[in-house]
Amino acid sequence: MNWLPYQDTADWGSVPDWFGAVGSIASVLFVYLGLRREIRARRTDELRVRATQARLVSAVAEIRGNSVLRVVVANESDAPVLDVSVLPRLVPSDDPDGTPTDLAGAKQVRRIHGRESHELFVTVTAEHRLRAAADAVLVDLTFTDHDGNRWRRSGAGQPEAVG
Repeated sequence: MNWLPYQDTADWGSVPDWFGAVGSIASVLFVYLGLRREIRARRTDELRVRATQARLVSAVAEIRGNSVLRVVVANESDAPVLDVSVLPRLVPSDDPDGTPTDLAGAKQVRRIHGRESHELFVTVTAEHRLRAAADAVLVDLTFTDHDGNRWRRSGAGQPEAVG
């Protein structure tokens, strides 16, 4: 019984042919998924290795009076960091998960040698009056490591690659 207007003479193969085809497709898919997983793991490991020096750069802010911050940027690595940008931000006391506001413009430090720290004094804008007991200050750092990678680090968080 042929329902097609032309003679159906296609050879659909045998059951072993179908099993072979499905097995081939499954093995290619399995290899592809394994390769994709390995590439992702290597990229993660590479980023972790690249961030080794960046994790050793940190900043601490200390409130002095009601309009001055003392910010110490420390480079605990053996190599220098370059083009350091320091941006102090005020974390809202009523909403710790809220968006921090900038306290002043970013301060620039050209180079911090390995195993050294750099001290900055930042004058806070007039609309912000600091209270040492109630206010929390977060310092955003952006810098270039010895290998030329650009990093951003917010407070005590992990460094993130920029660009």
